[in-house]
Amino acid sequence: MGVGVQYKILFTGLGSIGQKHLNNVIKILKERKIDCQIDALRTKNEPFKGIDNVYLNYSDVPCDYDIVFVTNPTTLHIEAIKNLSAKTKNFFIEKPIFEKKYDCEFSKGINYVACPLRFNSSIIELKEYIEKNKIYSFRAICSSYLPDWRKNSDYTKCYSAKSSMGGGVELDLIHEIDYIKWLFGPFDKVKRISAKKSNLQITSNDVAEYILENNSVIGSLHIDYFGRKTIREIEVFGENETKVFDLLKSDTSKMYYREMNYFFDLIEQKPKLYYNMPQEALKSVELALIN
Repeated sequence: MGVGVQYKILFTGLGSIGQKHLNNVIKILKERKIDCQIDALRTKNEPFKGIDNVYLNYSDVPCDYDIVFVTNPTTLHIEAIKNLSAKTKNFFIEKPIFEKKYDCEFSKGINYVACPLRFNSSIIELKEYIEKNKIYSFRAICSSYLPDWRKNSDYTKCYSAKSSMGGGVELDLIHEIDYIKWLFGPFDKVKRISAKKSNLQITSNDVAEYILENNSVIGSLHIDYFGRKTIREIEVFGENETKVFDLLKSDTSKMYYREMNYFFDLIEQKPKLYYNMPQEALKSVELALIN
């Protein structure tokens, strides 16, 4: 696909992450001088900036989309994919792909599951470091305070707070599992302990600890919803030194922008490594929920 080719795009949700992706899509396609039509499947037929048409039901959605962005709550992903796989050439699926393992058919083109931390500058630096240095062990952490995540909204009503909607640290923070598995995996032995321990008004688990091992490394991961000091980093213990990589030093907006640029490179069939197909993403879900 080249300059002047129009993309017809559908979003299945326009919450905070849907809006982030929408803004990047508009910016990137403008930079590439590609015209596009962007529609949305929503519960309310209300105008939305950047959206051309709004549909209320799957049956109303046309059958000629180039890309569908599955950005509704996790528990609704399976429904969206089953209803739209015959109506699109390609999928961009927000993480986690599902809240449990499902069997379903995807589109016949690119089926990409979001993994933005692979585009984090600190993770890129770490991957290059691992290729040149022997690592024996690692210790990763992602700790932050859930009520501060989404400004001007009630944290108790978001999907993160509700286990019935696929919330909980195990899946909500699956980015950590994904990048660890990408850098060091697969793992032969994994142990998870998770629970709801804080006084947050939620029904989902707010803390989890993982121990992971394979022939090369042994490591640990801590994730929580109640940390009052935001920490997102990984410490690696190697043959020559101990080194900390701080993921918060990376510009988050640039990370998501890099990922979306990468996705459109895939769509335009440029020769790049194909990250995070559904089969790979499902392995992350299984790892995140392992007993």
